[in-house]
Amino acid sequence: MRVWLSTAIVAIVWAGMAPAYVADNHSWSMTCNGDGFVLTSDYPVARYIEAGAQSDVKTGIEKLYLGRSCDATNTHLGKGSWCFSNGGFRARFETGEIAFPRQEPICETAAPEMSGCQC
Repeated sequence: MRVWLSTAIVAIVWAGMAPAYVADNHSWSMTCNGDGFVLTSDYPVARYIEAGAQSDVKTGIEKLYLGRSCDATNTHLGKGSWCFSNGGFRARFETGEIAFPRQEPICETAAPEMSGCQC
């Protein structure tokens, strides 16, 4: 009885948790809105931003916006595009990429229409 009860409690808690996403050894949480997906890093991320003599390391909580028209925006990497396939999804920018291998963007609420964003 105790084992069953413990398993049931874990299952209930686990079912209430939003799916976690991992890219480049950073964990992310996802929300959705009418414009697309919004991923927020769970912890501060450090990114080396190559810009010649102006190169710098940017550190902080990142947001990654994946839009319905396959556009992407990141706090530190700027604007780019994103796509998904059976192998996962990724966002590409002029100065880098954030890839979520073998993961699928899923919304707890109604998923935004994302036709045309296949890799």
